[in-house]
Amino acid sequence: MRALGRAASCARALRAAHGGGTFEHARDELAFVLRAEALRVLVMNGVPAQAREDLAQAVTLSVLGRILDGAVEPGFEDGYLAVAAKNRARDWHRESSGVYEKTESYDEELLVAPDLDPYAALEQAEDAEGARALAARVALVLQDAPQRYREALVAVYLEGVPIDSLVDEELFREWPAASDHDGDDPIAARRRARARVDKLLQRARDWVRARVVAKRSTPPPPELSR
Repeated sequence: MRALGRAASCARALRAAHGGGTFEHARDELAFVLRAEALRVLVMNGVPAQAREDLAQAVTLSVLGRILDGAVEPGFEDGYLAVAAKNRARDWHRESSGVYEKTESYDEELLVAPDLDPYAALEQAEDAEGARALAARVALVLQDAPQRYREALVAVYLEGVPIDSLVDEELFREWPAASDHDGDDPIAARRRARARVDKLLQRARDWVRARVVAKRSTPPPPELSR
């Protein structure tokens, strides 16, 4: 029959203890042994002195809790502690070198589902709802917009008409017959027409934006009492 290690012997004494003082003494003795063994394993695995104390304390509390919960096979407490301390030393080296974070990020990329996570899905739904509400406000405001504003905005932003087409219409509106303006510079004329179209679109956008913001900031009417 193999001899029990120090931690296993203390664990057996703890399981045999009955009553307050006896149990507490056995528990403290086991904790002391676990901590000493954790420190030894951490030293063997290259953990520096400034980190060993905290790591040993964490390993001790974890393993002690597992033993008290009956999660460690009786007689194998020393081996369980050695593995736990070695794993914690490995984690510390990974965290210190940055390898741990990189490995975690790679694992997350491999395991992540193609769909959005719940929080991102919720944000996306809220954004979509906000976009629908904004579109509804814009459509309502456009109904009351001046005709030229409405026609220009609908053509460019809803129907996808190129702005150059609006420039051509502007040129034709001012010069319906080329013979009436034989001496005019066509490049300069088109430049002026483009400037007028740009100004029209800017004014139309400003007009709509101001009224959409006003509608959004207007508080809803109070509910009628029933």
